[in-house]
Amino acid sequence: MSSWGAAFLAVVMLVLALLLIIWWRQQSFRWPVLLVVCLALAPLLSWWSGKAFEVPAYRAGCDGLCPGYSGAPVAILTEENAAAGFSAWRFALNSLVYLVILLSWAAILRSILRRVNQGSARRRKGLGALVAGGLVVLPLGLAPLYLPPPEAQVRGDSLRVAINARREVYLYDQDASLPVLRVALEDVRPRLDGQPGLRVCLRTYSYFYVPSGHMYLDMTPEGVHSNGGGVRALDKTCWQ
Repeated sequence: MSSWGAAFLAVVMLVLALLLIIWWRQQSFRWPVLLVVCLALAPLLSWWSGKAFEVPAYRAGCDGLCPGYSGAPVAILTEENAAAGFSAWRFALNSLVYLVILLSWAAILRSILRRVNQGSARRRKGLGALVAGGLVVLPLGLAPLYLPPPEAQVRGDSLRVAINARREVYLYDQDASLPVLRVALEDVRPRLDGQPGLRVCLRTYSYFYVPSGHMYLDMTPEGVHSNGGGVRALDKTCWQ
């Protein structure tokens, strides 16, 4: 993200955060408590994103190495020539994005709970538990299915081979330590066994975006199908 893009995002997020705080102030006298909780959770989520969402430096489509990064939706840690650098202002911007998400999510949850509370006490109790599970646990747990994690941005023939490799993840996902809900492209390089073709490396995610490891697929010379592959632990790489 360019400096201008980051500045524009920061302005938009600040405006949205201010509007949400004003809305909460009008809706509940407990708004300071909610704001404090969200202000505490936002940087924690930003820090967590730096651990969960990692795109190592990659070669596909680059002259040399494309720099890697960690964190989402705003990268908080970047790699330039194997040197990692933490950006405080990017961390703050990422935290601001999470603050807006938390305030918005809480507003949606409150609106639905107000409708639930209009019924009888027994109905409120049952629907309250259902709403808590439906709007908190399920969206977080299944988020990898509808919100793709960051990944290497490749193009050309490497992109074609990577797309074909994704279609055959099912051949090896049973070997993963956790259920695989989503994969993210890490790199496309020549096979290590000396055979013609390319190896595609994918980062695997389970429920709640828990990174479960790496998956590699050795593709045929045409790059259409995989004739070899497997999984690696999170502390290993596809090139070992």
